Amino acid sequence: MGIKGRHNKIKYFLLDTVNALFEKGKGKSKHQAMQESYEKNRTREVDAIFSYSTKVRYEKAVAKLADFLRDEMGIKYEKDFRQLSVDEVYVCLDKYFEREKSRGLSQNTLEIHISAFDKILGAINEELRGCFDPDSRAKWRDGQLVGYNDRYDKSDEIIENLKKLDETSAAIAELQRTVGCRIGDVKKLTIDEENMAVHIEGSKGGRDRIIHFDRFEEDFNKVKECKEILDRALKEKSFSEIREDEYYKNLRKACRKVGEIYRGSHPFRYEFAQDRFNEISRWEKEEQEAYYRRILEERRKSDKEIEKAVEYVREKDVIDVAIISEELGHSRLDISMHYLKIRRK
Repeated sequence: MGIKGRHNKIKYFLLDTVNALFEKGKGKSKHQAMQESYEKNRTREVDAIFSYSTKVRYEKAVAKLADFLRDEMGIKYEKDFRQLSVDEVYVCLDKYFEREKSRGLSQNTLEIHISAFDKILGAINEELRGCFDPDSRAKWRDGQLVGYNDRYDKSDEIIENLKKLDETSAAIAELQRTVGCRIGDVKKLTIDEENMAVHIEGSKGGRDRIIHFDRFEEDFNKVKECKEILDRALKEKSFSEIREDEYYKNLRKACRKVGEIYRGSHPFRYEFAQDRFNEISRWEKEEQEAYYRRILEERRKSDKEIEKAVEYVREKDVIDVAIISEELGHSRLDISMHYLKIRRK
């Protein structure tokens, strides 16, 4: 379906597709249309929406998907979406439904979203209907675990290709995987050279983060170098311009160059968590506990709170996980375990 979105923005593109399908089905019999489709194509799939209530539900669903694609995947325009392969669209859908399940969306609502995306995306590109096979629909609806949230397999090659495309994009990717930054945190980080630490003020949930590098000197030097590159770029453009107009686009190109499916920039945060955990887990327990106490003290926790936290992680034998959880800025250990579980099998 060759529908062009207003201003070429992804949200208008998807909403206009919903409206076009509604115009095709408005005032017509759904049963008759399905019967005609079956007689002609041996399928009851019809590229049309027949009721106003369905149109409204689908508009709400695709608007949420569009916001997710723009904010989390850097897919801002219709042309960005059309450049995605079927596998890359599947990954976007996987990550979207993982997020929505974590937010407690009901199975009924998830099913509406699945049906909406099947209809709308299939109308845009027939091949995308293959994303909605029974196994995938069950996984997205029933909350089975998703496997597309891990790190990139070839992150070194990806960053090398980013360097050839744009040094600022490469610097941002390196900061994400070396400091564990969410994309919105990259512009917030400040460097404490005296204490070999990186500070991120006002991260997700308003929480401040401190990541120490006194035992990771090589990584600290890399952070300083990348921060200098980013700071130079920020004198010319805003971070939002760099992120939306350059970083995500270049990252997609770099992923394709090395044969990786583009999954946004969050896999670099997984890489930080897993690599940092693998190193810290080798420390003696006394070293881990001292490091954990240091983090809690810097968060201005009371002595009572610190002792309670240390006692809990010591009893569960998860001090190394607790350290990673603090450095990622997570509020619960189980979230961090989700980041680490694949590498700990």
